[in-house]
Amino acid sequence: MIGDEPFDPIQVPAAAEGLAPARKPTIVQFAASLNGPDADRLKAAYGVKLDRFIPNLAFLERLDDATVARIRADFLVRSVIALDPALKLASWLPATGTPLKLIATLFADADLTAVGAALSALGARDVVLTDGRPLGSERYASFALDDRAVLPQVVAIDEVVFVEPEPEREVTDVPSAEVFQSGRTGGPADDTIWRRGLHGEGQILGLIDQGRLDLNHCFFNDPEESKANEDHRKVLGMFDQNDIGADDHFMFVAGIAAGDQRGADGKSTLHAHRGGAYEAKIVCNSVKDMFPPISRKYVELLDRGKREGAFIHSNSWSGMVTAYNADAVDADSFSFKNEEHLIIAAAANTNDGGSGNGAPGIAKNALCVAAAQAFPNHLTFGSGKNGPTTDGRRKPDLMAVGAGIQSALLNPTTPPSVYCDIGLPKRGPTLAATSWATPNAAAAATLVRQYFTEGWYPNGKKEPHRGVKPSGALIKAVLLNSTVNMTGIAGYPSNTEGWGLIQLDRTLFFEKDPPSSRRLFVKDARHSSGLLPQTSATYRYFVSNRTEQLKITLVWTDLPAAKGSTQTWRNAIRLEVEDALGVKYLGNDIDPAKGVSNEGGTGPQDFVNNVQMVIVDNPFTGPWKITLRGSSVYEKQGYALVVSGG
Repeated sequence: MIGDEPFDPIQVPAAAEGLAPARKPTIVQFAASLNGPDADRLKAAYGVKLDRFIPNLAFLERLDDATVARIRADFLVRSVIALDPALKLASWLPATGTPLKLIATLFADADLTAVGAALSALGARDVVLTDGRPLGSERYASFALDDRAVLPQVVAIDEVVFVEPEPEREVTDVPSAEVFQSGRTGGPADDTIWRRGLHGEGQILGLIDQGRLDLNHCFFNDPEESKANEDHRKVLGMFDQNDIGADDHFMFVAGIAAGDQRGADGKSTLHAHRGGAYEAKIVCNSVKDMFPPISRKYVELLDRGKREGAFIHSNSWSGMVTAYNADAVDADSFSFKNEEHLIIAAAANTNDGGSGNGAPGIAKNALCVAAAQAFPNHLTFGSGKNGPTTDGRRKPDLMAVGAGIQSALLNPTTPPSVYCDIGLPKRGPTLAATSWATPNAAAAATLVRQYFTEGWYPNGKKEPHRGVKPSGALIKAVLLNSTVNMTGIAGYPSNTEGWGLIQLDRTLFFEKDPPSSRRLFVKDARHSSGLLPQTSATYRYFVSNRTEQLKITLVWTDLPAAKGSTQTWRNAIRLEVEDALGVKYLGNDIDPAKGVSNEGGTGPQDFVNNVQMVIVDNPFTGPWKITLRGSSVYEKQGYALVVSGG
């Protein structure tokens, strides 16, 4: 579907065809799903790209009249129609007011110079042209428009795919770290992941927030390096052209994620309020660089983090519109192209002004985080807007502690020497906030990545020769597999808590000190070795202890959908599980009152969510069979499978 209302293209009258050489936006709908050979033949015969999917079974192409006539006669084609320019306008464009700050998505072969000239001729100003294709994104034109009357002429430009308003982005204002490790706080047994030797060593975390850090704060300072650079002990880079002032929000977020005070010997002082991945390094980008006059695209900020070595990207902010917009597409495009990366983003706070959760958290491949209260009330809801997304996907994905946290505070006098102001947030010190929950989740993700890169899997001990680079899908799957049901929230999973609160020691396996009661199996398949249409992969897990819950989590990094889509899924994998007695279960076929999977596996397949779960209490001992089917896969689709249990 494209636009607000569904329509059948076969019922749209075909435009008169001449011999015009100009290539125009055209919708090509097929009679059935295309397989690989079909797609290859169509690309070779007609020059179609097949890269802009429109539900159902359609693609947006640029075709001249002669090609339209030829492809319409192809036996695989159901309908071919010109794209109505009115469908290029986002439905969430404000009905009144100027100036309009807009983003136009362009076709991949658009002439940027020509587009810029056409926009300027229509009175557009502050035009910024961006080619995000090398980063896995799109070509864009950002501009301001003072005359709404020329919008029809803007969308009539053939190179333009879609026009939407510049997203409004709003920030979403160590005991919490112990909670995401073990679900407890207050004693040596509660930092179960730290105690094994996982503190973030060798990891780099990307932070996108507003402003910058004050490097004189003890959590970030380096006596040998006064500026962020590759030799700095904590901050490898700070990129902030639009907002160069230190900011309280960024300081607090960075402290939660990776803040750490060093002693004279250069070692951590193990500050009581250090960050969850306190030995990790960070790269900082300012969200304000996405606004004029810089107008960087979200994918550019992600790429700057990537170039500095970051694989986890934390965002304590949310867009103010709920639509699948440019930021959501950038998040999904970047994740699909860069399989080892994971984007973590805040849900909107309960009392924020918007109507629901926005990008980047609503992107299919991002992990959207809501806030829980502080220990001992950590299983109680704190803040976050309810889902689902506009196309019915479950968001937020999970929860992390976002209240009662003390972290780095900006000294308003900005002293020239090192200072160590630590405390509750200055704004809303007693309130839970998704801004604080998100860096907790990002710290947890950083420790999960370290677990795999240092070779702790599969034997539960550090074996460097077994180290691997996990995909973002695997890190996301481990976090989701580790979750526990919250109290006081009806139904599990739900659109309030998602899959629950992170508790890493429920999933990560360790050999001793003490040995984990739960075992771990993972399969991390990249796109190159992923599932093809109508193919399957089968795995087996032996249950030896019925007292441990069996939890099976499947995550895949899906292709991006078209901007403004009200149905965003592209590839779908069916998760089927069969126990030792032949009882079957189906992914996401869960009784919400009990929080466990229904026996029988006869429920309808969930095509919408690219997170699938089977949860069984008191599982029968013996071999369990897990089958993944590429039930609706357009091209090779990678995936991550995580199984934990007794």
